[in-house]
Amino acid sequence: MPDMLASIYLLNESDAAPLFDLLGATFADSADYTAALIGAVDHDELYLCFLSSLCSSQKLDFLLAGHDGELSARLNRYIGTELETGERERCEQAICRGFAVLCKRGSSDGLILNLAETQQRSVGSPVTESVLQGPMNAFTENLDVNIALLRQQIRSPKLSLWETEIGSVSWTRVVVFYLKGAADPDLLTRLQDKLKHIETAGIQDTGQLLRLLMSRKRMQLFPMAISSERPDRIAADLLAGKVVMMLDGSPFAMSVPAVYTDFWHSPEDQYVNPYVTYFLLVLRFLAMFINMFLPALYVALTSVNVDVNRLEIGLAAAASREGVPYPVFVETILMLFVIDFITEAGLRLPKTISSTVTMVGGVVLGQAIIQANIVSNLLVIIVAATAITNFIVIDYQMGLVQRILKYFIVIGATTAGLLGIVFCFACLVFYLSCLESFGAPYLTSLWSRKGSASLSFQGKESSP
Repeated sequence: MPDMLASIYLLNESDAAPLFDLLGATFADSADYTAALIGAVDHDELYLCFLSSLCSSQKLDFLLAGHDGELSARLNRYIGTELETGERERCEQAICRGFAVLCKRGSSDGLILNLAETQQRSVGSPVTESVLQGPMNAFTENLDVNIALLRQQIRSPKLSLWETEIGSVSWTRVVVFYLKGAADPDLLTRLQDKLKHIETAGIQDTGQLLRLLMSRKRMQLFPMAISSERPDRIAADLLAGKVVMMLDGSPFAMSVPAVYTDFWHSPEDQYVNPYVTYFLLVLRFLAMFINMFLPALYVALTSVNVDVNRLEIGLAAAASREGVPYPVFVETILMLFVIDFITEAGLRLPKTISSTVTMVGGVVLGQAIIQANIVSNLLVIIVAATAITNFIVIDYQMGLVQRILKYFIVIGATTAGLLGIVFCFACLVFYLSCLESFGAPYLTSLWSRKGSASLSFQGKESSP
């Protein structure tokens, strides 16, 4: 072998244990670990250490084919400038990622060769977000592919990346995206500092990353970050001055800060007329109030504040409850639980049978409950409207929050009627006003600083 390899091995010659023996001890219990003897350098055996399940067999065959005297030439021709020197911990991480380590039997250093075979699915359409208009591609579990998708959306040198690793066991790559001149430098510095000091064994998704970034004392019921698998939505957030985080192995990107209004904007809002967007926003907020307060209004007007109703409405409500053995509060809570059971079953079951379960639960079970006089006809209508309006929510996490809050509002209506509903609403507004998402007040909009993520394009286009 030429002196190139020998000179690299002499960089860290010391009394340390040979790298070959250390790697063998580390991966002793791994059946797919291979240490292939491929030649000798200066009368010392030369080994290629790798995990056969992660390395490309074609790359290995190409590298090892031929005589030993041709190995250096093959390394230079195939790997080129990607040869890296590494020590024990770095070599262990590289092997776990599909790289191979070339080392001498008695040396404490080695070469890291890129022989990884990436197992990934192809770029497809978003699974958790429907696309009515806009790009049809979605992020995958491969971080490098996701970086490429995002750079295709923003072809500018201002798009910057900062990378780190999280997890003492998983060594998960985490990348922070930001746009120079648009992102808040203080926010970027705080995020980088928090990411550096995260201590955990492993991490698999951006949801876990958000929980690690938020201290337990500051964990909130409402979502504090936008999570999306659509590159166009994340690109819009970057253009609006937000900071985006992604990690290897997760198809979801997370953008911060996220204020309350961000969760009510659809990615399609930036592609339609602004007046249509405002109409849809009003429709979504109206659906939110119906979803959270309509069951509570039913309880308040039929059990506590009966005198507020018109005579005709009161008689109709009383007639619908004729023969129902349970109080209004019990039947309302019972029906809300049934709707949530059906919703969760439809989400968790395979798609081939989820529609059948929804049909049986929504139609057959509802009709049986009415005929058995367990609940009133009017309540079935109200609960159905509540279930429909819950699906209008753009963000899934925000929809979960609404499903939780409506139970507390129903309890407030049972206790104090309409006054209890007003009290719950006031407490909710006060709670939201106290929240902050990575330094941004939760009830304020980003329009005053950088423009809304969903309307930033429209604002710039309308300016002269």
